[in-house]
Amino acid sequence: MSALSNIELNQLRLLQIVLETRNLTRAGERAGLTQSAVSHTLKKLRASFNDALVIRQGNKLVLTPRAEALQTPLNRWLNDFERNVLVQEEFDPATSARRFIIATSDQVEQTIAPQLIKRFSKIAPDIHLVFAKLERRAWPTQIESGEVDFAICVSTSSNPALMVTTLYKDNFVSAVRKNHPFLKTKQDLDHFCQYPHILVGTGPDARGATDTALEKLGRSRDVQFKVANFSSAPYIIESSDGILTAPRKFMNVVAGKHKITLFETPLKLQSFSMKIYWNVRNKDDQANRWLREQITQLTRGGEKKME
Repeated sequence: MSALSNIELNQLRLLQIVLETRNLTRAGERAGLTQSAVSHTLKKLRASFNDALVIRQGNKLVLTPRAEALQTPLNRWLNDFERNVLVQEEFDPATSARRFIIATSDQVEQTIAPQLIKRFSKIAPDIHLVFAKLERRAWPTQIESGEVDFAICVSTSSNPALMVTTLYKDNFVSAVRKNHPFLKTKQDLDHFCQYPHILVGTGPDARGATDTALEKLGRSRDVQFKVANFSSAPYIIESSDGILTAPRKFMNVVAGKHKITLFETPLKLQSFSMKIYWNVRNKDDQANRWLREQITQLTRGGEKKME
């Protein structure tokens, strides 16, 4: 009775070479095995198949009828296994129509999406990019479940299913409309707190990092306008006396498109790191890795352009 269930893949690969070369020495050289290792493996194969497989006649090895019948299907099976299982299909961005979903905030979207799409129009014209709203509490689960491919945010997560790398570091800058009276002052903290302010955020609380920093100094500001999205903030600046304090990279992108003036915030605010997260199961996926590299190159290598 044969014991085919005990056969290992490397043993079948050696058998394929032996049946092809009909020479144990050459088979060992091609497989990177010693003569004794070849003989030992062949002995196991004979026991598993309950057949001699190859017989020495003079200076030659001849195949048994069982080995002759086995040779063609063995070649086909091993070749199919190597092609379909061991070899990952090559990802070609020039021809791929892969769809990626990136969860992030609207200010990050406005900062990187135009440049990323412009790049893809040249090197990956059929790639589909979907930017989704970052759900503050749900994004780790969304990545883990495969609902989104990436999350770009400042948040941290200890979820073991996620991998992360820092894309760039950023800090804050403030902005007012052109010809705002603040621009004619010393632009110090007293005048900064004198004018109304604009805050971007969701939820009922009208406080942000600026308010926390001011509170430590025993100061406060009047948040007169609060909007849910960064996209509307430049229009509010243009049409009011409000001051907006926001991430520098975002403000540099929109400053040239609106009638606003940037100035250094007269208050020490902590800088932050923007990170990209993905599922650990996709760490070796060619397409996933390729997009991570594109975003990383854009945000790091193209950092001067973004600033």
